[in-house]
Formats: sequence, C-alpha cells, structure tokens
Amino acid sequence: MNMKKERLRIENIRKGTLLKRIELQVFEGEIIHCVFDNIQEKTMFLELMTGARKADYGRVYYEEEKVPEKDMSSVLRKRVALISRESRLIDSVSMEENMFLVRPRVKGHWVNRRSYRKEAAELFREFGLCIDVEKPMGRRTVFEKVQIEIMKAYLLGQKIIILTALSICLSDAEMKALWCLLEKLRRKGLSCLVIEPLEDINFVYTDTVVVVKHGKTCAVKDVDECDYTTLHTILYRDELEKNAEDWKRGPKERAGEGISIQDVTTSYLRNVSFSVAKGEIVKLFCIDERSYNEVTGFLRGETEAVSGRLCIGGCEKAVGKMMTGMRDRIGVVQGNPGTASLFQELSAMDNLQILLSQKVSGMWMIPKYRKSIRKLLGGIISDDVYSKKVKELSPADVQRIVYCRWLIYSPQLLVCIQPFAEGDIQARETAREMIYMLEKRNIPVLIITSNTAELNYCRGRELYMRHGRMIGKEEAYEFLYSEL
Repeated sequence: MNMKKERLRIENIRKGTLLKRIELQVFEGEIIHCVFDNIQEKTMFLELMTGARKADYGRVYYEEEKVPEKDMSSVLRKRVALISRESRLIDSVSMEENMFLVRPRVKGHWVNRRSYRKEAAELFREFGLCIDVEKPMGRRTVFEKVQIEIMKAYLLGQKIIILTALSICLSDAEMKALWCLLEKLRRKGLSCLVIEPLEDINFVYTDTVVVVKHGKTCAVKDVDECDYTTLHTILYRDELEKNAEDWKRGPKERAGEGISIQDVTTSYLRNVSFSVAKGEIVKLFCIDERSYNEVTGFLRGETEAVSGRLCIGGCEKAVGKMMTGMRDRIGVVQGNPGTASLFQELSAMDNLQILLSQKVSGMWMIPKYRKSIRKLLGGIISDDVYSKKVKELSPADVQRIVYCRWLIYSPQLLVCIQPFAEGDIQARETAREMIYMLEKRNIPVLIITSNTAELNYCRGRELYMRHGRMIGKEEAYEFLYSEL
C-alpha cells in the first residue's frame, strides 16, 4: 500500500488578532477546498502562505522537513503560487516573456523568444489547452491568463497552487475546463488549495475540505465523509444557534394583505402567480437559469410582460409591459449590493437620505429628518457610522446601510436577489438580520435565488419555479435530489 507523501504542513500558525491557530496538511497531488468565515482572515492567510508576511508564531514543514523560522517566507514564496482574478502577468510584454523571462533568477535571453514560444505551444498541447500563442496579453481573457499563470507556476517548479476569487468571474464552462486542468496537474504531483465560498465546493474533484472559523482551523473533512449540510452546519453553527429562537416562534400573524403577482406571462414565464403578505418572507427558488434570469428581469423592470396583474393592498391593476419599480414602491436589492446601489464617496447618512428624498420633497434641507432617521435606526447603526464615507465602511456596515434605506422607505415589496452571495460571513449574517428586521416592520420580502445554500440560510415560505412555471415542492425535490 502506497503512503501519501506530505507536501506541506503548517502547525499552530498565528498572526495578530486575526489568525489564532491555523493547521493545514497538504499531500502530493491533493486538492483541498478551504473555507473562511471572514474575508480579512482569508487575506491574511494568503499573505502568509505566499511569503508576503511572516507569522508571529508557528511551524512549517515542507516535504516532511522542518523549515527554519528565518527561511519560512522564502520557502513559501518559492514553492507556493497564488492565482486569482487579479492577474500577475504583465500586459506590456508577450506571453512567452511572461512565462519564461519575467520570473526570479532568470536573465533575459531575448534571442530565444521563438524557441520559448514553441516550448509554450508544446506545453499547452500536453495539457490540452486551447491558447493562441500569438495573441497580445492585453487582449486575453481572465481565464486565458489564469491558465497561463498555472503553466508558469508549473515551469517554476511551484508544487502548491492556490486558486481564489475565480468562481465569481469564470463561466461554468471555464470552471469545468479549469477542474480538468487541475486533474492533469495532480497526476504530475502538484497540489492545489481552492479558497472559495462553501457554496462553490466541487465534490467531484475535491479530496479534503478545511473549514477556518474565527481564525482557527475548526474542521478537516475527507470529502467522502461529509456533505454540504454537514459543512454548512459546521460553518454557520453559531449563527444557527443564535437564531434558533426565531425559528421556534414560527410565522407570526400577518398585518394586512401585502402584495400579489397574478398570471404574469412573458416570452418565457407562463402564468406565474405568487403573493407575499405584510411581514412575511417568501423564498422563490429557481431551478433553471433561464427562469431565474426571466423572473428577476421582470421584477427589475427589464423584461416585458405579455399579460398579468399586480395587486397591492386590495387594489388591482394590469402590470403593463414593464414593472415600474419605484412608482409601485417595489424595491430591489441584488447580491452584494454595496458598490451597485450606494454612492461610495458620499456619507452613510447621505446614502440613507437619497432614497427617502423620492418620497419627501426638499428633505435634504430639513434637519429634523436626519434626527428622525437616527431615532428610527437606533440600535441598528452606530453613531460613528453616519458621517463616514461608504468606501470606508466594513462589508457588514455597508449591508446595514443598504437594507436600512428600505427600512426607512417602507416599500410595498422588497425583492432580494441572491442576498447572501457576499463572500464575507459577517456581511451575509448582517443581511439575514436586516431581512428579519424588515419582516418585523411588516415589510413583505421576496428572496429569489438559484442556490440551495441561500434557500436554507434564512427562514421563510418556499416557492419553486422551473422552466418558467411555478411547481410544487415534491416536483422540485424530485428534480433537485433524484441523482444524489
């Protein structure tokens, strides 16, 4: 029986107040999915792993030999490659120069550019990569640059490749091709550390899952011995326990009729009907991508409706070709909403007032409205946040500002499109807290997602859509879980 060869081991790594005890063991040819509950901790970990920073305390072993403390950074810098959507390639030089010349300890032999290009083409063929060697670097896609950076790491003899922040910028087809490349590299003995959100784990190719929570390695699981539910519970246990009482209370009495969409038909949607009562959270799960795009496009006012009715508080009207959004007091929050919906250079208070100014003419000039906002949001937003520019705020504070705008405005319906897509767990938790607060203020909330993790992340009545029509829970579950 062949024993797995240890490539890297780090023990009890600590750095400042962020990393308290990081343990990690990487074997030759292994693919590890690593999940962090905090983006700052993840950033610090990456800086340590690539030798950009030194740990305050801890031990590092490379190929089963202890690395002297003074050599830790240099060994990691030499053996570990970090590849993300932020390319480290230089656009102003050619592909072969990036791969063969722009690297440590190599002096430029510019007369060999043709041979370098030939060697690169042969390497791409060996790994089945469709990369045009003639194309200028500045015109290459993110995916092409990722593949070139991986090949460069291979040429440099870097035995551990870290991939991060790629799932949000690569298409499904590109991610599939990337996994195929990683599979070929592991056969050559390279190891890979994928640092992406839990929702993006690939159970087919991954060997081990490592969960880092509150700055500590809290779980190391063989992928065959865990499933998504187990990992979700490990990562979010604290938050689930904190909200257990809310779950136990169950649905409260509804105050009023709320809003309903009736018999909406578009070029794809077929007689779609659903309702959201005042003070209710409804979760609409779209099984196929076309349904998700069509229903979110309709509610954003971007997709035309052939027919349908909108009923608000007992008053019914035809939806017309387009939803009119703010005119019908229907608000939309999408994914990580900070950069899209807030003005980064304005203060938090200015951003809070912008939306309300559509209801109250001239409110910018009236001081009492600022006082009213502070009073309404007491205990939700800290006093020191109001005067800060949005770009200076933490992801969690940005989430509070986004949702507090709607808390003040009090829409007839707030549509939240994939509200827990933010990578930072604190920001996701803040989004959930704010949605529960909207519920308490009797504001109807519709969550639309195509991700099962988001579906289970907060309470609410569940609805399902597939191929442009509403379906029952049994039909949805049969489709979702029949192959598991």
